[in-house]
Amino acid sequence: MSATETADWCETDGDIAICGTSMREYSRRSEGERWCFYHRRRHEFWWVVMVPAGMSYYGPTAHMEGTGPYCRDLFPGWYREAVDE
Repeated sequence: MSATETADWCETDGDIAICGTSMREYSRRSEGERWCFYHRRRHEFWWVVMVPAGMSYYGPTAHMEGTGPYCRDLFPGWYREAVDE
């Protein structure tokens, strides 16, 4: 069975296929007000955990989410290390 047969979605470009699985929100925890480097003001941020919608090779992922798609609580160019909680 190929990856394209087990994935929820695939994007193809010639001979290359990039496939993945659908994710759903598992939990959302408030992290309080933080400085947003995009909006240049303080507002609410959430720690969001996403899990695969069904059986999948992929594991859960987590990210910080603000009020908009470009909203960041870290200085531009900085990134968060993955840690086990």
